[in-house]
Amino acid sequence: MTAEMEQKFNQNRRLLLKAGVSSVTLALAVSSGLLLPRKVIAHWPKEAFSAQTVEMALSALLGKTEPIYTGKEVQFKTALPPSYAVNGASVPVEIQSDLEQIERVIILVEKNPVPLIMSAELMEDVVMPFKTMIKIAEDSNVIAIVCADGKLYSTTRFVEVDIGGCG
Repeated sequence: MTAEMEQKFNQNRRLLLKAGVSSVTLALAVSSGLLLPRKVIAHWPKEAFSAQTVEMALSALLGKTEPIYTGKEVQFKTALPPSYAVNGASVPVEIQSDLEQIERVIILVEKNPVPLIMSAELMEDVVMPFKTMIKIAEDSNVIAIVCADGKLYSTTRFVEVDIGGCG
């Protein structure tokens, strides 16, 4: 083995050992609780996700249910959600809005066993459109609410479901 090959081998070995020690140290810090991913740990509003009606869910989540502005500020993208879904277990939703300072996006399905599907607090870097997949139990209104600048804006679309997605 030449001196140049031996030096390259030693450098690669050092890099591998350094990466291994760093990984083990990080794993120990996370498992011992010294390093917690605070931005990843989500707040779970239990009362809102166990509410039986849309009004109860909004009240538990936001502390208010009105006034909600309906208009062109918030819209579903054409065909998302579709007006007819063959399988309610996987229905695409896309919300569009030109509102500034969007703080939260909420999706509810009126006749689901638990109407609140999702509530996401957004960082200022997030831009619309907002896309996700939801489950729909039976023919129902899908409601999207956007909280922006302290006001609530909503849009609704009725979706017919062939096979319910909540079992």
